[in-house]
Amino acid sequence: MESGPDGLDRRGRALAGYLAGCLAADGTDLLRVPVAARPGAPALDDELHLLVRSGKTTTRLALAPLPAASANEETEYRIACVTTLLGEFLRINNVDAVTFDVTFGTHDIDLNVADPDAAFRAGWAGDGHWLIAEDSDDETDDVLWALDAASLRAALTQSEQNMIEASRAQSLIWEFDFTTPEAPGDELVSWLARELLTTIVTKTTGSSQTPPLLAYAKNFPLESVLAGEGDSCLLLVGAQRTALVHVSG
Repeated sequence: MESGPDGLDRRGRALAGYLAGCLAADGTDLLRVPVAARPGAPALDDELHLLVRSGKTTTRLALAPLPAASANEETEYRIACVTTLLGEFLRINNVDAVTFDVTFGTHDIDLNVADPDAAFRAGWAGDGHWLIAEDSDDETDDVLWALDAASLRAALTQSEQNMIEASRAQSLIWEFDFTTPEAPGDELVSWLARELLTTIVTKTTGSSQTPPLLAYAKNFPLESVLAGEGDSCLLLVGAQRTALVHVSG
């Protein structure tokens, strides 16, 4: 990986180290296997295979370039990988992890109007469950509340910080050990959270640089859900697409 044309940045190095560490932690023997296209041919440079043996079990870790895929397949694959890793770092207990469920949809509501919020509220069915709050609703109701652009940015920043703190707390060796490790707390979790958001925004608006037109949320920024208390939801709205992110413990 280091020999590639662009080398390996801190994120790639941290992720590769984490994967290899997970594989090799309980092993008694570790073997790197060069791979050739055919018997007797030179070893391929773009693949890495590690074999780890522990007792009667042998496990293989294979790193290889991602095969070509359609835009939809690549988005689904990327989100699945990111949310799976986030679940590994955001543990509620030994059994349960924080889960992220991302659903994309379309709408035919004209938001190029003076009051796009009112237009979307009038046309959004909410899939029969995720309804948008009215003025008469209470904060405890199971509805989504509107976030303006500044509130959304602040909530995303605070959510990332809360996820980092939750991950770091899980990695402390002793209850009263306040020395927090560098990884994965301030490395992979932060990158994964931003990767997830960027992928979702790109799918919803067409560009990672184009912010959603509207945003609605419940229990956001993420806080109580990271401790296994309740759930959170974020609805992002583009000109034609929506993204619903449901986070539960």
